[in-house]
Amino acid sequence: MLKITRPACPPLLATRHAKWADDFVTARAANSNSKFSWRSKKSYQQMREALLAMTLNHCAFCDGIIGIESLETVEHFQPKKHFPALAYTWGNLFPCCNRCQEQKGEKYNPALLKPDDVLYDFEHFFVCNDDGSIEPSAAATVQDQERAQVTIDLYGLNLPARKKQRRTQQKLYRSGAHGLSLDDLPYRFYLAG
Repeated sequence: MLKITRPACPPLLATRHAKWADDFVTARAANSNSKFSWRSKKSYQQMREALLAMTLNHCAFCDGIIGIESLETVEHFQPKKHFPALAYTWGNLFPCCNRCQEQKGEKYNPALLKPDDVLYDFEHFFVCNDDGSIEPSAAATVQDQERAQVTIDLYGLNLPARKKQRRTQQKLYRSGAHGLSLDDLPYRFYLAG
C-alpha cells in the first residue's frame, strides 16, 4: 500500500457531492435498502479517471494493476452502508481491485490505514518478507502495529495468491529483462524493498 497524494476533487463531483449525499442519506432513512448510484455518468467518469491517475492504475490497497489482474472498482473507504453521508465525498473514494473490495466488503475499523493520510508511510507500518507476505513493522508502536494488522486483514493483503504473485513479480523485476519501470508492475511497495 503505497503512499498516495490525492489530487483536487474533479469539478462535477466537487459541485454536486453535498446534494447527492443529502439525497442518499434521505433515501436511506426512508428505505434502508435504497440503492446507491453515481447519479451522473460524466461525474463518475471524471472521478474514476482522477482516481486511476492518482495511483497510476494500481489498486490503492494491494497495488495490483487494475484492469489486468482484476476488475476496476471504486472503494468507499468508510462504507456507504454505514456512512451514507460520505458516499460521494472525494476523500473517501479510492481506486480498488475487486479482490480487495470483496475482502473488505462493508467492514470498517477506525484503525484502518488510509494511503492518502499525510502521516501514512509504508516503511513505518509494514515490512516485506521473503515469502511474499507483509507484516506490521516491529519498529512501529504497538498501536501502529495493530493498525497495520487491521489493514492486512481487512483487505486480505496476505492471501496465498497475493504472496505468490509478489514473489513472482520480484523475480521478474530483479531479472531486469522485462524493460519495464517500477510503475508498470504490481506490488511496487514489495519490489522497491
